[in-house]
Amino acid sequence: MNRIMLLGFCVVVSSFVKAQNVTKENITGFWKLKEAGFYEGKKKVVKEFDNCRLMRNYAIREDGFAIYNYVEGKTGDCSPSEPRLSFWRIVENRIQFYVDDQNILEEVEVTMNKDHTITFSSYIPKRTSVNGDALAEKIVNTVHYDILEKKY
Repeated sequence: MNRIMLLGFCVVVSSFVKAQNVTKENITGFWKLKEAGFYEGKKKVVKEFDNCRLMRNYAIREDGFAIYNYVEGKTGDCSPSEPRLSFWRIVENRIQFYVDDQNILEEVEVTMNKDHTITFSSYIPKRTSVNGDALAEKIVNTVHYDILEKKY
């Protein structure tokens, strides 16, 4: 019984510590994509990116605004998209990028890494069913991740 209580206490404490790490002070800054991919089951699959796509970045400002710059193409022929301007807020261990309370553009779980990078992972609170289309169901329920490195 004591072991079960100790295990439960450790889970609660580790969840609290993880949530404590996501603060305005350690989230604000200019973050550049370092690695991206997805999880297939428990296996991490890293996407191949060239220097062009590695130019993707987030500017998360102290005043509550965020700018996401998305870049596609191949090295030497990069195609930046229109920067996405939004607001941002911390909700538990997640960041919501939004335009108003009803329009959340992106919501990601945040992990603060020991190497001073952060990982944004898809926030999927419950599985989505797609009747008759197993591939579409797999795609909408796949957890993607971006590892971002703080530049300043």
